Amino acid sequence: MNDLHLESENAASSFVPKPVIVLLTLLVLIVLCSVMGNGLLLLASHFRGVGLHEALMIDENSSIGSRYFVRAALFFNHIATFLLPACLTLWLFHKKDSLRAASLDKLPDVTTVLLGLLFVMSAFPLAQEAFLANKWLVGQFPTLEDWVKTERTTVNLMEGLLIMRTPWEMLTSLLVMAIVPALGEELVFRGIGQQKIIDWTRKPALGIAITALVFSIIHFEIQRFLAILLLGAVMGLLFFWTKNLWVPIAAHFLNNGAQVVVAWFNQEKINELKDGTGEDLPLAVILASAAVFVTSGFFLWQESRD
Repeated sequence: MNDLHLESENAASSFVPKPVIVLLTLLVLIVLCSVMGNGLLLLASHFRGVGLHEALMIDENSSIGSRYFVRAALFFNHIATFLLPACLTLWLFHKKDSLRAASLDKLPDVTTVLLGLLFVMSAFPLAQEAFLANKWLVGQFPTLEDWVKTERTTVNLMEGLLIMRTPWEMLTSLLVMAIVPALGEELVFRGIGQQKIIDWTRKPALGIAITALVFSIIHFEIQRFLAILLLGAVMGLLFFWTKNLWVPIAAHFLNNGAQVVVAWFNQEKINELKDGTGEDLPLAVILASAAVFVTSGFFLWQESRD
């Protein structure tokens, strides 16, 4: 009898769900949880006596209460859209083994983390050049002008989140724009999505590319498409090389958090920071960044082969 019990336990622990089933389940949960999250936002804005679109429009003249409302709204919306579906998917298919399945069960060593952060930091200037090239490319197609105007609503929202009059506002912006996205998006795109696509296709490069592409599309920013695509690929490589999701989570947090910190110390230049209207980077900086990017990437790749 005990032998039968042990056999059933071993069968349950050796169960490996099909990648396509996991991906479809994740997609369905994202849709359902997003609908639920948006419904709660509509209800919250109704109690404030305004429409959802109006409630999310904040600027330097908005009250501190309005700014906190938007931060709270985005906090819960991001949890509903990414973090909750990811956690539910992992629980459904892996139960108590969820942390290991998402490669969160072990902390990376300090050297790996530092190399990963250096890798993503050296990609910042390259992402800026990708953004400028993307902006020029979009400008060559007048038919995309309406899309750009629609995108301006998102840009205005991000600018509003970066208006921070007190340290508490800075900390809440850091939570909403860096901590929660780093956890939720990395769990969805790298912890589950990339792993399952690679398991499905047996082609790591294709899995990283597809995940980065979807990651960029889901941000709905046509003028930043190439920059986000590049950063998505960087996060994907970090995860593939290190086999530890904490590394891209840390890199993602650094990428988003740096924007919040820079904005905190440059409140009078928020529009320039968000629109990318600053001065072009010197060629020497771009070349140096590219060299560091390739070198740190090489060491990470080499470390993954040991």
